[in-house]
Amino acid sequence: MDIVPRLLPFLLSVAREGGIVAAADILMVSPSAVSQQIQKLEEEVGLKLVERTTSGAILTPAGTIVAEAGERINADIAEALKALRPLTGQVTGTVTLGAFLTICRSTLIPALPDLEEALPGIDLRIEETEETPGMAALRTGRFDILVIERDEDPGLPPRGYTDIPFIDEPWVLVTPDSAPPIRSIEDLADLTWLRVSPGSSGDHVMRRITKAFPDTSWAPHLYTTYEAARSLVRARAGSTILPAMALAGAHRTGMRITPLPSLGTRKILLRHKNHGWSEGGGPARVVSFLTEWQRHNSYATQAD
Repeated sequence: MDIVPRLLPFLLSVAREGGIVAAADILMVSPSAVSQQIQKLEEEVGLKLVERTTSGAILTPAGTIVAEAGERINADIAEALKALRPLTGQVTGTVTLGAFLTICRSTLIPALPDLEEALPGIDLRIEETEETPGMAALRTGRFDILVIERDEDPGLPPRGYTDIPFIDEPWVLVTPDSAPPIRSIEDLADLTWLRVSPGSSGDHVMRRITKAFPDTSWAPHLYTTYEAARSLVRARAGSTILPAMALAGAHRTGMRITPLPSLGTRKILLRHKNHGWSEGGGPARVVSFLTEWQRHNSYATQAD
């Protein structure tokens, strides 16, 4: 009785994929090659490891024992490689990043596969959060990086923190499809506006724009999420200003989207605490990667 380690990937693929053909696709070999390697492993072990059925292939009790051993071997090798990375000069460690929903969907999650390839020693953990609880987590060290949003002029960060520019995102006008076309900033005076959760960057831009119109008409409805904003606009309850990211990938039936350069941009920033920050450390490497990644990838085609 023996187990040849080089044959284990064939058994593990059958176990994970549920069949010889599916395993062959993953391994990029022929189904007959998978069957032959499984047979060799069975001969080495001296027991039947895989049972062929009409719906695929299942592991026998002996096959399960061997596959579990194979998984443990893979995990041990992965841990060994992780422990070796610092000796090669690679940056390692866990980096925790807090961010609001739209930036998670549009940028951070799509960037994960590339980040894992570029920084294999970094274990990036993304946590959805809003700014107030996010700042508490950043202050205590639970977060290494916090993504925040500001309207136009972001101002100075709190003492002891640094804000790194990440994305300049245009604000766009969103009106019901029944509203007249808007061709200039002056035409905004005739719209009825939805109310936005006070203190948010959306509320700031709405008040920045509407303060020029003394007789602004406000709808009785107030929204917090972009999904609610889009639904209210479709229901012809009022108009609003949203970041472009909030509209990418969304159904636009019932809405008219009008880009107006005079609306300005939403500033998205990466904030970190200065104490303990190192330009060669894991968090700094993550920030550098993300700022470079977003320059080459359009959030507008990825957001939901």
